[in-house]
Amino acid sequence: MTDYYSTLGISRTASAEEIKKAYRKKALKHHPDKNPGNPNAEQAFKEVSEAYEVLSDENKRKVYDQYGEEGLKGFAGGAGGPGGGFSSMEEALKTFMGAFGAGGNDSIFDSLFGGGSAQSQGEELRRGASKKVSITITFEEAALGCTKELVITNFVTCEACQGKGAKSPKDIQVCPTCQGKGQVFQSRGFFSMSSTCPQCHGEGRIITNPCPVCYGQGRVKKKEKVKIGIPAGVDSGMRLKMSGYGDAGINGGPSGDLYVVIQVKPHEAFEREGDDVYLHLPVTFAEAALGTKKEIPTPYKETCRIVVPKGAQNGTVLRVKGKGFPSVHGGSTGDLLVKLFVETPVSLSKRQQELLQEFAELETAENHPRKKGFFERIRVFFSAS
Repeated sequence: MTDYYSTLGISRTASAEEIKKAYRKKALKHHPDKNPGNPNAEQAFKEVSEAYEVLSDENKRKVYDQYGEEGLKGFAGGAGGPGGGFSSMEEALKTFMGAFGAGGNDSIFDSLFGGGSAQSQGEELRRGASKKVSITITFEEAALGCTKELVITNFVTCEACQGKGAKSPKDIQVCPTCQGKGQVFQSRGFFSMSSTCPQCHGEGRIITNPCPVCYGQGRVKKKEKVKIGIPAGVDSGMRLKMSGYGDAGINGGPSGDLYVVIQVKPHEAFEREGDDVYLHLPVTFAEAALGTKKEIPTPYKETCRIVVPKGAQNGTVLRVKGKGFPSVHGGSTGDLLVKLFVETPVSLSKRQQELLQEFAELETAENHPRKKGFFERIRVFFSAS
């Protein structure tokens, strides 16, 4: 004798909600869709459906609790009619679909996986394709921000038919094959399968007299000028999104987007590192030794003055606050980092050589602290070995 409570894995005091919850779990586990060709799963599915059909009905449950399975044999419609159990898988599936809120001609796959009725809307609103373009700007434009104008070719809504694709509204008819649903259904045994309508290709409609401008497409290609505002601080590889500047949608769907990929030309003098900007500044031996003032360029097409201190070494970095790139996200600005490159003089005249020779004779160890420290370390190294 079958114990319906054990079949569902619940106690005899289980509530209606607990019964339904247990049945859903068991039914999904043993459903034929998930276990194709498995007769054991099919039998288990029929058994849990039979148990649910009885226990979910308050009157049948009372009879079953008092008289057992035998008591249901005379119950009209009980557990699939006289004799108990379901006479076919169709009956078990009807119980399953009822428990999951499905009905009518809905596909069993919709009940299983949360689909709902198949494309009853007919005309599907489809989003237009998004586009990607690249644009190259100068280093200074990246620092300051700029506006660029591009010419792009997009699909735009046909003005002649307002995107309907027909010469006039009367030339649009409901698809006779799918009755406007966009999908057709096929029954295979106890399965209901849906597929895209072969006549209207899922549109749910057919056009008997196409628009002479767009030839029934509802869209036409058109060149458009687009102004692009590029914010200050952009860097190579960054992408700007311009919502709605892609292809027009289908059947009144939203337009796609335009993605603008930024490329920044390298600069001859400046190098960018994050929001900071490096400038390699050559200075003479005399300027580095004696100190000097220099007018240097900035990324903003202006100049600023820096002070090179006395005794500046090759590779010394001088920082100019706030003269780097602004953060593209706002709130901060990088610095301009001036890296000194002390240039050794070449092609000396005789007089220059004489002066340098005289200077060399006057030099002391204190004039070259790094040189002095280097040789002291070398002596320690050799003495240790």
